[in-house]
Amino acid sequence: MTATEMEPILDEEAIADLRRTDHAHLLHSQHYAPDHEQALIFDHGDGVWLTDVRGRRYIDGLSSLWNVAVGHGRVELADAASDQMRKVAFANGYNGFSNEPAIKLAAKVIDLCYDNMEALFFANSGGEANEGAFKIARFYWNLQGRHEKVKLIARPGAYHGSTLTTASMTGLPPFWKYFGPLVPNISHTERPGNPESNDEPNTDGETAEWLEEAILREGPDTVAAFIAEPVKGAGGVFTPSADYFPHIREICDKYEVLLIADEVITGFGRTGKWFALEHWGVQPDIVSIAKAITSAYIPMSAFIVSEPLADMMKNLPADAKFMHGYTNSAHPAAAAVGLRNLQIIEDENLVENAANMGQRLSDGLHAALDGHPHVANIRSLGLIAGLSLVQNAESNEPFAEPGTGAKVMAHMRDDGGVIPRIINDELLMAPPLVINEAEVDTMVDAAASAIKKVTES
Repeated sequence: MTATEMEPILDEEAIADLRRTDHAHLLHSQHYAPDHEQALIFDHGDGVWLTDVRGRRYIDGLSSLWNVAVGHGRVELADAASDQMRKVAFANGYNGFSNEPAIKLAAKVIDLCYDNMEALFFANSGGEANEGAFKIARFYWNLQGRHEKVKLIARPGAYHGSTLTTASMTGLPPFWKYFGPLVPNISHTERPGNPESNDEPNTDGETAEWLEEAILREGPDTVAAFIAEPVKGAGGVFTPSADYFPHIREICDKYEVLLIADEVITGFGRTGKWFALEHWGVQPDIVSIAKAITSAYIPMSAFIVSEPLADMMKNLPADAKFMHGYTNSAHPAAAAVGLRNLQIIEDENLVENAANMGQRLSDGLHAALDGHPHVANIRSLGLIAGLSLVQNAESNEPFAEPGTGAKVMAHMRDDGGVIPRIINDELLMAPPLVINEAEVDTMVDAAASAIKKVTES
């Protein structure tokens, strides 16, 4: 079923009134007022489907913001929240207090994560998790007496959050404009001037050599950590070559640099593995998670630390309390939802489904669009996929005028009943892990049809 007209939930006057109120009072993420003049206002969801206030149904082709892993309308998660709220909705997690759901969720996450992971700190968003990951990396080196190891290296095209520190980590210049100066001691890898590397490049041209060049440029004794998404998400769904992260791990070990895996998007099954670096047999030192831990039914995130860092935290000197915290850290209701959410992922074999449906999505996109003169670089890993819309696929020449991607997205939404994401002219898809074969095929058909309409018009 596509975005067909159904019985409206609200009349046009009520919709217009909501839009006026939205414009007057609600500042949105990445706010730009003209984007919301004709805002699509959702009313409810079911599985991979979202229904707007006009009664039109759409496949949620990006799991809203990569996060609604088990799909919309899961009564089990509402019940888990309700049951916990009836017992105790919130309890102080500072200074010798704890709660049962948070304790059990911490143990469950550690059980599912990389074998070397030992302990975690709960936060509320991916940005908070990444900020905490950077802070605990500095904390670790300071306690080792390595006070000069304070710098963080990130990657161009990466997204790590919107706090001032995580925006500085983010390798996308639009997130820096008007917010400067950026936080010091954060730098990004760069293409070497005369690259001579045996690495197979990333699909966006990056090799592990870029990290080594950056560490040497900054000075190995000054670098605390390197942060990387296993798949660059908001930067365009760029996947690594098979040897990229194994070589990254070797470089981090060589120069005593902690490896932070930002798995805010890729954690909990998105790539067909519980955690994405499993694809390459690599274990990080710190992992950032959010989004799918609760399928976004209640905000929650965490940073997870390996055994050496966990041992440090269990044996701190009396003058070295870890002075980092949030009021809602280890929130009982959120933890209860997280536990039930992870049980759904296990019970319904959604990690395996992500691998299978991701393969179907990839095969379908290749079958429909390989050889298309305006489509290049179809890439995927599990149930996260992207492709580039270009003027000339053979030369990878971009369109001279911006806006092709936005037109494709509009056709996919209005004609095909699918809501993907467009970043510049990169078309991105990451539907809920509960998606089935017919729904995957609908997404492929919508993408192929929209691209044909836009590029042949």
